[in-house]
Amino acid sequence: MSGSTRPAVARSTAGSPARLSAASILTNCARQLLDLERSDLARTLSNLALAEREPNADTLSLQANLLDRGGQWDNSLACLRAAHELSPADPQVRLNLAMSLLRRGEYREGFALYEARIDKPGWSGLATRESRAARRHLMLRPGQAVEGRNILILAEQGLGDGIMFARYIGLLLERGARVAVACHPVIRPFFERISGIDTILSPPGGAPFAQINLSALRFDAWVPMLSLTSWFGSFAEDVGGGSPYWSPDPSRVAVWRNQFADLGRRGTTKVGLVFQANPDGASFADKSMTAGDVLPLLSLEAIDFVNLQHGSAGKALAEAAPRIINPFPAEAPLDEYAAAVAATDLLISVDTMAAHCAGAMAHATWLAVPHSPHWAWGLNGDSTPWYPSMKIFRQTRRRSWSAVIEAMVVQLGQPQPRWQTDAMQIAPVS
Repeated sequence: MSGSTRPAVARSTAGSPARLSAASILTNCARQLLDLERSDLARTLSNLALAEREPNADTLSLQANLLDRGGQWDNSLACLRAAHELSPADPQVRLNLAMSLLRRGEYREGFALYEARIDKPGWSGLATRESRAARRHLMLRPGQAVEGRNILILAEQGLGDGIMFARYIGLLLERGARVAVACHPVIRPFFERISGIDTILSPPGGAPFAQINLSALRFDAWVPMLSLTSWFGSFAEDVGGGSPYWSPDPSRVAVWRNQFADLGRRGTTKVGLVFQANPDGASFADKSMTAGDVLPLLSLEAIDFVNLQHGSAGKALAEAAPRIINPFPAEAPLDEYAAAVAATDLLISVDTMAAHCAGAMAHATWLAVPHSPHWAWGLNGDSTPWYPSMKIFRQTRRRSWSAVIEAMVVQLGQPQPRWQTDAMQIAPVS
């Protein structure tokens, strides 16, 4: 579920017709223009395609994407429902509708439709497509018992998704299941700190995207991690797992707190900063800020800011803000990174793994989300049921972060007793 929340343009799985219709040609051209960030021209061609009055799920999905970019959420959903009526068996069409429903908090219908991802040829579930097909009959279904059974969980999707849905592992263990987890090696340290997991499988570091053969493993049932939402019957008011549902090593948190105090000013509030998402992600440009965007935050003299941004972006911030605390000479393992996050008093982050990690720990977090947000953050409001310790700051205009940063500066500059999320008050480290 990581990546863009905007509906993808559905391509029919029934094969290409011998001769494309005018609507299909216009839709294909509009799609290419949209990829080039020419929404204006793409909208014109999409409207022309709709004017052809040829029922076409591709055209309706593209139109939904354009409406989404303009913040017309209701009209976008209407297009996706119409596309689904035309092509109810198409996995991408079902997935598009699922994402839109989930973002509106309609979890029961949304998660049921979200199962369509498993039928997409390119779905990555850490297991080979052939072995998933051979053992599809052993996939855990809603209503099936788990007590005393060996359940293999596939930690699919991105790192943030793995962290977010790890909340269901504890609930599964409470119901008497014996749990094994297959995951990407980067997130393995996170799962190693969850008590009760019998076995953790992950590819070697040199081949992190290698897939396992389900037919070579012994288990009673297997389940993609995000499918646990359907097994538990999740809905918006009760997403399960509570918060916190994960914690780092307390001794490592103490080490990082002392290090931040030594590098900064003792007794001064420490605020961590993460301002760029995964550069390889489909929504990188929409979700990410630049070092220049966050500089107004650093003008607040009463706060010590901690640079938790890895890579070239973190180096750019360090060069632009010599006073900032820079704790990482290189990327740290996930559990160590989480301990550093926990050692701050507040994390300010864009939509990335760090924010999910903080949320899992019930750590005070201010999340900056793009105009078209990931479904978990909803369409409005400053909170999310997934992480009660999180406060959301929303873009009012696509790819413009100035209003978000200004709001954060104002709130950070308020008297300290008012620096709080719904779940906890922020206090300086002594």
